Amino acid sequence: MADFVYDSPMYMYLFAIPTGTEALVIQAEVPTLDKMKKKVLLILRARQKKDMEGGGKLTKKNTATEVIFKELNKEVLNNLYSLCNEVYMPVLGNPQNMIGWSDLVSKDLMDKFHVFLAHTYVTIGQVKGRTLLPLPANDVTSSEKTSSKDKAQILEGAIIHWTK
Repeated sequence: MADFVYDSPMYMYLFAIPTGTEALVIQAEVPTLDKMKKKVLLILRARQKKDMEGGGKLTKKNTATEVIFKELNKEVLNNLYSLCNEVYMPVLGNPQNMIGWSDLVSKDLMDKFHVFLAHTYVTIGQVKGRTLLPLPANDVTSSEKTSSKDKAQILEGAIIHWTK
């Protein structure tokens, strides 16, 4: 691995899949859920070849800065959804964190974050072979600060998302 050169976009990431107690399969294709028995190691290139130290070659010296290792499991989407919903949502929605932001910026950020959460939720359902329809955020639809017009827009947006 010390002389491995990233010449192809297909090597932006690799997956190490355990096949036995002491065996691994390394592949560039995203593994299917049935291949992910317990965990899979994602090996991700941190930067493009042109931006890498050493001209794109991995060495013992630059591996720590040029390669990211992530452990994945079957629940990676559920974990992402929970993290975003339970950690990032309260932080982003906290008015103390929005000091200095215009109303337009904060509304746009939260709208885009809700769309991201909705798509993640739908994708979780697709992976499981079910149809999951995301509900609008409770804090937005029940808030006194949100106008009736904005609440109607949010509900209309949810219905449009569901019909797609």
